[in-house]
Amino acid sequence: MLKRMAVGTAVAALAAMALQIQVHAQQPQQQRRAVGGTTAGNDAYPTDDQWKNSKEAQALVAKAKAAAGKDEKLVSRFDKACTVLGPQRPAVLRQNAGLPPEPQRQVDIVKLFDNFYFFGFTTVGAWAVTTNQGIILIDSLNTVDEAEKIIEPSLKKAGLNPADVKYVIVGHGHFDHFGGAPYFQQKYGSKVVMSKLDWDMIERPNPNARGPQANRPLPKRDVEITQDNQKVTLGDETITLRITPGHTPGTLAYYIPVKDHGKSMNILMLSGANITPDRASLDAFKKALDYAKQQKAQALINGHPGLFGDEIGWMEQVRSNPNGPNPFVLTTDEFAKFADIMKDCAEARLVAMDYKGTN
Repeated sequence: MLKRMAVGTAVAALAAMALQIQVHAQQPQQQRRAVGGTTAGNDAYPTDDQWKNSKEAQALVAKAKAAAGKDEKLVSRFDKACTVLGPQRPAVLRQNAGLPPEPQRQVDIVKLFDNFYFFGFTTVGAWAVTTNQGIILIDSLNTVDEAEKIIEPSLKKAGLNPADVKYVIVGHGHFDHFGGAPYFQQKYGSKVVMSKLDWDMIERPNPNARGPQANRPLPKRDVEITQDNQKVTLGDETITLRITPGHTPGTLAYYIPVKDHGKSMNILMLSGANITPDRASLDAFKKALDYAKQQKAQALINGHPGLFGDEIGWMEQVRSNPNGPNPFVLTTDEFAKFADIMKDCAEARLVAMDYKGTN
């Protein structure tokens, strides 16, 4: 069930969004922002003309489209993935189209898989993975206040004990992912996990920070992810992590075993890896997707609902019909095709940036 946020939380979220822009602006490998249908900024994405006129890029787009065929699930995902800016949050797409922003709304906790929950907002969320020895939290919303007033009550509403959160894994070092981590770290002794590169990034002084930005509490460094396929294990659950730079230096991809109505399967979570501004980040992204194919993954998740499909709508579908088919789930063959679509579309954006036009 969706509900409008309280005024105070909305104000905090708006302030957080302003900080996010500033944090992003500090990163050398950062996404291009689209304004009025054109692109501007650094070199993370091609221009519209490069995208349309690069024959090599459009050949890759055609290849990806052919892979989608007439499968409605794949066609809708292709439409999201294979554009000049690639998968984007709906709020960004509305901004680019000159439309007013939609009010951010809270999403009540929803059980997407037998051991996997979502809660947060329509724009950004957090996840709980349950094990027989406690809970692994993935991301922690924007602030300590949201951890206390959104995450903690959500867990209790689902019959879960917040004191059982043993790990908080942060997908990348932006505040809307690590903001609530200090709350669980200080109150419950939860261990915070992040890539070493992003630990270094968030601990680096920000000379441009002002007001609440300068005083934002940071989690203390607990666990560093330093290599691909490093694992976090709690009880009967093991999450495997890979480093996929691009959005931040140490953005993570997750491979998470879940159960869907008792059936075991693997899912892939990308915390920003769809942003591939150079060859190194693209190669890491491709390897992450290929590893997911090897693990026979069947769903792709992201911390910002709406990147890969109507994920808020899918959540409501699961909530209203928990015993029905799960709209997040693909067959292993469909997922493999989707992974190849994502790879080809990301490759297309990179090669398009090399297009110089004709004299």
